[in-house]
Amino acid sequence: MNIRRDIINITIVYLMTILYVVFIQEIFGIAIFILVLYGVTITIYISIQQKLGEDKESTLGVVLQKLNQTKKENEETYKHFLSLSKTLGSGVFMVNDEGMITFSNKDIENYFDIDLNQKNYKEIVEVTPLYRFVDKAYLTEETLKNQIKYNERYYELISKPIFEKDIFTGSLILAHDITQLKTAEKFQKRFTADVSHELRTPLSAIKGFSEILNRDDEMKEEDKSEFISLIQKEADRMEIILSDLLVISKLDRIDYELELLPVNIKDIIEESITVLKSKINEKSLELNINVEDCTLAINKVKVTQVILNLIKNALNYTDEGYISISGKIDQKFYIITVSDSGIGIAKDKQDVIFKRFYRVDKARSRDTGGSGLGLSISKNVVLKHGGDISVESELNKGSVFTIKLPIEK
Repeated sequence: MNIRRDIINITIVYLMTILYVVFIQEIFGIAIFILVLYGVTITIYISIQQKLGEDKESTLGVVLQKLNQTKKENEETYKHFLSLSKTLGSGVFMVNDEGMITFSNKDIENYFDIDLNQKNYKEIVEVTPLYRFVDKAYLTEETLKNQIKYNERYYELISKPIFEKDIFTGSLILAHDITQLKTAEKFQKRFTADVSHELRTPLSAIKGFSEILNRDDEMKEEDKSEFISLIQKEADRMEIILSDLLVISKLDRIDYELELLPVNIKDIIEESITVLKSKINEKSLELNINVEDCTLAINKVKVTQVILNLIKNALNYTDEGYISISGKIDQKFYIITVSDSGIGIAKDKQDVIFKRFYRVDKARSRDTGGSGLGLSISKNVVLKHGGDISVESELNKGSVFTIKLPIEK
């Protein structure tokens, strides 16, 4: 801008006029000089106005350009926000400074089965836990975090206040469905309690037998041997429980994948029978075997563990009669059945036998050194293979355990 130069020019002209008046003092010349001065002043004034107008238009153009750019950026940000809210997998809504819900995504509406958009938050009072949280967030203008329960599901709520130049303009509310996490926590607590209970029994026995051995110096050798044998038995049982717990903890991991290789399932079944055949003969049980050849993509170690566990259970809970093991191809599945003529399982117990630490006959299971985790591990292994395991049983008439393994996985 050259306005400063124009002002200097006006100043010079006025100074020359004053000097002319002071030193020349000629009326006609002064009049002409004043007219010239007036003309120059008007010309420069018009020039200044034009320049100011041009600068104003230029400045206004820059401002408008910046405003348009800011508007465009805000629109893009809002579009990103909308897009993110749809794919976030969590509920989100905004409450402005007047208490109006200006935005809500589908997730939040599905969580609480209510249309929130363009409503005053006080209208959601029927969803009591959500209303209380939003009301507190709105009144306190603070960051809040809480967990609520609604319709048998659990949600974690987070509120974040929004400020513009230290002035409260509303709150952003996020809701996460944490039902699975809560369920996992509940199972973990129950599992921890079950583990503590199961380990307490052998630990108490070991402690008790040890105290007797330390207290009685005159104990007979055969009695000492018996107590030492009992201590060894309980220690072995603890080792089995801990070993099975390690297996379960590994199988429970979401990222845990079994290494699957082509294996002839008939070989695995026959090897498992060979391991336990002598004990079956000791109980004088009839053994029936009917197994077809078939190559499956499986984890040999884990599937062997499952089959051994089912045969062991049949052996432990059958005092007379038979144990039958079969394997056959049925369309896209290989079906393995382990049946017996043992004590059987009551109808109301058949849904819980695959739960951890459940025992059909606790006394019998403890005598055989079982951990109560075998069927739970078996089910987990079969599921990891994309298969299924089930049971059919009747009290005092035996049980039939059936495993379905996919031939192509």
